[in-house]
Amino acid sequence: MRYCAIEHALPSKCVTNGDIIQEVIARSKRYLTQKALDLLAATLDELFKKSTTSIRYHRAKDEKAIQFGIEAGRKALESSNMSPNDIDLLIYVGVGRGYIEPATANVFQQILSLKKATCFDILDACASWLRAIHVAHSFIKTGAYRNVMILNCECAVREYANFELKSLKDLEYNFPTFTLGEAATATIVTDSDRDDEYYASFKTWGGQHKLCKVPLPNLKDYSDGEFRKDIEPLKFFSYGEKLFRFAFSKICKHYREDAVLKTFKHEITFSHAASDAMSERVVKLCKLGPEKSYNTHKRFGNTVSASVPLAMSLAMKEGRLKDNTNVLIGFGSAGISTAWCKFKFLT
Repeated sequence: MRYCAIEHALPSKCVTNGDIIQEVIARSKRYLTQKALDLLAATLDELFKKSTTSIRYHRAKDEKAIQFGIEAGRKALESSNMSPNDIDLLIYVGVGRGYIEPATANVFQQILSLKKATCFDILDACASWLRAIHVAHSFIKTGAYRNVMILNCECAVREYANFELKSLKDLEYNFPTFTLGEAATATIVTDSDRDDEYYASFKTWGGQHKLCKVPLPNLKDYSDGEFRKDIEPLKFFSYGEKLFRFAFSKICKHYREDAVLKTFKHEITFSHAASDAMSERVVKLCKLGPEKSYNTHKRFGNTVSASVPLAMSLAMKEGRLKDNTNVLIGFGSAGISTAWCKFKFLT
């Protein structure tokens, strides 16, 4: 499989840790004493340092999420020298969306004028993009579709975030919210005569679904029990420390037990940008070589399913990712799933 384009689009508002802390304190004043507020600010600052979070980009008041998905899609068509009619299949991926049904892919199929493309969504939290790559690779190899666009628009932080903390204990399941950044990406892949040496492995521990969610109003009808009762519909929560601890051990074990992955001579490694600190720990324990690791969390925060394609888009523009580069991708995602993928990057 060949990569014809990987493009990204970002909102314009740069948000610092100080901006986040200031907003959380302002919204939590009516619930907490000044002493508690001071401790909250200090704790947030310490957690940001621990996760290596620095800045992230959010939409300005006059910006709409959809415009960034459109921008990324049009840039991908242009850089691939393709017309909208060349796309056979559009897969929309990720968490950011405005409705549950129909597939969000439909609106982008219409606006981008992909008249010959059929479309559907894939939703698997932060692993959504890599799941779509796996699906697209299978479709292309069987000849079902030739040119596939994978698009996401992870621009919904403000809609799903809870900035009002009623207790310092709320940080246990709320801190990852404050590391989120927004981004949209578009990837176009097609068939190639050359062997891309593609291999992917996914593993899932569904019993850990309680650690990270964006719940709907009828959550209780589709859950086998949660950690707490006061869960607000459509408000993102994540028990970050518990999730990271579990995912870290499984990611490393997943890699070390896979002979195909261990014998692959990678030249660059991409990981989900939940935390550069965690990515660095995985790289160290799995002996992947820190000089080969490409991280984006410090520059863009956690951009959910856009994190890996955003990193690849940037690496291409910086000359670190080019034709024939051996690529290794590895990360954990809510669920919890772990994923590793290796391939020769063909353009």
